[in-house]
Amino acid sequence: MRGNKVMSWKEKMKEYGGADLGFLSEDGELINFVVVADPILLKGKFKGKETEKIGCPCVTEDGYQLLVIGKRLARRISKHEALFAETAFCAIRHGEQDDQNTTYELRVITDDDLTKRLLLSVEGAVDKETIEDSIEAAKEVMKG
Repeated sequence: MRGNKVMSWKEKMKEYGGADLGFLSEDGELINFVVVADPILLKGKFKGKETEKIGCPCVTEDGYQLLVIGKRLARRISKHEALFAETAFCAIRHGEQDDQNTTYELRVITDDDLTKRLLLSVEGAVDKETIEDSIEAAKEVMKG
């Protein structure tokens, strides 16, 4: 099957929808990103309980994503707002799936090449319509 591959997983997920959403859901999972727009409050349900998450429009090594995060991590990111145009970040999850004691680490990326690549990839990777589409997709997912 691999030899006849027409579309990549990434391309298929874009076609199926939801590919522009990012979640950190496993212990040790990380994402490198630059922030590209204002945060969005997302309300939904998880296991029958009302929840509020923050949608962080960002560009990752894979392109645009709406990173869906908790308010604590969003507050940490907000402390660096003055540096968004020149800084890349790494968010790391510490905690198993469904672990209420999960914590999230935020680091400023010190690798100049990675930061430069991420900042340069913003051009053409995101527009208002893309962000709006990802917000709608996140709201749909969060209806749960």
